[in-house]
Amino acid sequence: MGILDKKTRFIDLVVTQEGKRQIAAGKLRAEFATLSDIGTFYSKAEHDDVDNRIYFEVMERPENSIVLEKDDSGKLVPYNFSPSGSIVGNDVFLGKVESDIFKLTAVTGSQYSNAESAIISSSLRHFKNNRIIGSFDKPEDRDFEVSKNSIEFLITNNIPFINGPFRERIHVNKAEPLFLDSKMTHLPNFQFLPPVNTDGSEYGIYSDPRSTSRETWSQIKNRLGPSSFAIEEQIIDEDLKSAKSKNNLGAESRKLLVDGEVPTPVDFKLQSSKIYFNKTSADNNIVIQVFEDSKNAAINKLDIIDAGIFYDSDDKLGRHDKRVFYVGKVFTDDFETPTFINIFTIVMD
Repeated sequence: MGILDKKTRFIDLVVTQEGKRQIAAGKLRAEFATLSDIGTFYSKAEHDDVDNRIYFEVMERPENSIVLEKDDSGKLVPYNFSPSGSIVGNDVFLGKVESDIFKLTAVTGSQYSNAESAIISSSLRHFKNNRIIGSFDKPEDRDFEVSKNSIEFLITNNIPFINGPFRERIHVNKAEPLFLDSKMTHLPNFQFLPPVNTDGSEYGIYSDPRSTSRETWSQIKNRLGPSSFAIEEQIIDEDLKSAKSKNNLGAESRKLLVDGEVPTPVDFKLQSSKIYFNKTSADNNIVIQVFEDSKNAAINKLDIIDAGIFYDSDDKLGRHDKRVFYVGKVFTDDFETPTFINIFTIVMD
């Protein structure tokens, strides 16, 4: 935004590189607007001439990208998480100057651990550095606190594979691709759109090949296990410890998996965990990014599908609306078709 005529009010818009990328991908949606005072000084000690702080064009800044995004192929969009750090594809690079030439090299060893921490904290830093103008909540409403900072799930030959891990395998070619996945049918981009005539009448007879039977809340609850919603978390943790002692898990169970020997399944409760937001803002606005550990110098961000709101008429606490999110990874089959594989489910109560 610039000032060309003090008697005329106007807004001069410039599309940044991030905006151009979204336009090229057909994903630019102007839904919200924010104002920033990043170029303004308020301190009395600053005597810089105001003429030196008037900007006539939007600057290209790393903060234009706040969160890591993925394209339809499952690859991360190039992202600068620090002045010398970048993500290209799923690979992490750090830059340094050698003989007046700036070079990017893939991180290795301890460098990756430091880069990983910088990547995770970059989204919040980018958001703050935009210096968005707004009203503050009350001091007591500004704190953010959750009941847990980390969660651990025990994965063995029996958990969560009731009948053993080898019976749970599926080839990506046999899984439903994105445009046939029932988890996507409620999204606008995956609607069934058969051709029609200019007057709106049917052009022909077409059948919807998708699985349109969207899951109900009862089905989701049964799939995740009713105990996940009815039993307190510490009881589940005790059961996991008991299962660990019964099944002789740990390094030995991993060896059994490699050797192809599947132990006899035992009764156990499906793993789940509850996180309580003890302190948050008045609007309860949160941003969630889920990452997967990688053996190499790469970072993998999991995909999240918003399944929508489901109504639970039996909730004893009166919290009838349940917001469900599917978290998983996108794989490409032999036909170059993306397919979503669900790993776990998040329920916002």
